[in-house]
Amino acid sequence: MRREDLFYAIGMVDDEHLIQCEMSRNSSSIDDMEDLNMHTKKKGFIKKTLLIAAIIVLMLALMGSAVAIFVTMRTQKIKMYQITTPTENTLQTNKEETAEQETIIPGKIYEGEIISFDEVQNVFIELGSYYPQLIPDGYIMTFVSNDAPLQNQVIHYENEKGSLIKFWIYVGDPASNIEIYDIVSKDEVLVNGHQGILYEQKGGGRLVVWIDEKQGYGFALLTYDTSVDLLAMAESTAEGERLEPTLSAETMKVLEELGDWNPQYLPEGFEELNVQGFPIVNDGWYSYVRKWYVNKAEDTQIYLEYETYSIITKDGYTDDARTACSFYIPGYHILKGETAGREVDINGMFGIASENDIAWADPKKHIVYHLYSEDIIDEELLKVAQNIIENTNS
Repeated sequence: MRREDLFYAIGMVDDEHLIQCEMSRNSSSIDDMEDLNMHTKKKGFIKKTLLIAAIIVLMLALMGSAVAIFVTMRTQKIKMYQITTPTENTLQTNKEETAEQETIIPGKIYEGEIISFDEVQNVFIELGSYYPQLIPDGYIMTFVSNDAPLQNQVIHYENEKGSLIKFWIYVGDPASNIEIYDIVSKDEVLVNGHQGILYEQKGGGRLVVWIDEKQGYGFALLTYDTSVDLLAMAESTAEGERLEPTLSAETMKVLEELGDWNPQYLPEGFEELNVQGFPIVNDGWYSYVRKWYVNKAEDTQIYLEYETYSIITKDGYTDDARTACSFYIPGYHILKGETAGREVDINGMFGIASENDIAWADPKKHIVYHLYSEDIIDEELLKVAQNIIENTNS
């Protein structure tokens, strides 16, 4: 184990992927991952393997326990957080409640914390279908995300006043962090016997986070409605019927638009776990599909995305496949015009390949494809790419 691996394992290196729970930030930029997926690249989806087996063995030996623990919760203080500009966006839309909140003063320093749900064993854990079974009077479920590739899910509950409750479930993973600011109080709590923390924020926000160490889940509930019994709602969280993602119809539509592309060859043990996407809307041009393949026994993943593209240069629009592919290969420098990787042919289309990434483009259809894995690399990954074809029977 390298020194930097050890530091990463014991939590001394922060992950850059954060879910931000803050009164003064736009909720659509915080957790509506279906919309966020339209604008960001997805390497953060691939779960990183933490090289900490030696640490786990030592911990279990010291504890004298054979009980498997899959996830731990870690907090880290943000000593100083300075709001430099005011914002009109809040996590709730009820104007009466908003008026009662403390005004956020530009330049004032507020304390915060990062909450991490860290994976401590190299195993694959199904996301499951866990959510609160006790819903406060007047609230209804209004949004269910489809975020299996992120290994988390968010559910929204709203009432007629516009007040909002947000629920998250995470599989322990460096990408599953929460940032919370403006903390007024912090109390340790138990949720169905599991370790948890209840935060109160300036403005009346409350966030409860807790973990199920043995099953490998982290949970969070957030609201600004002071009438909600947040702990009772948290304690009602249990596995229920699988929920239909709000945007599932959009996924089916984009598969018709861009085609249902699938690998006819996958390494032994791999299966498709999830697909999501979003079609072109209104007069837009951008649409995407994301697919995730996993070997559950080995906890290894392969990730496929394909999306429409449009590239404009000083000379106008270009259909250049090399330019479209280069964005996906590490080592590409947009300002210098330098590309990385080696040229490959993927079923008659131009492509560029590196150890972990392969990108190829169809300039006639303006679609670029990207295959990525941290586990299946080089020629094996190339074999997967060369066997990806469109399913015309769907």
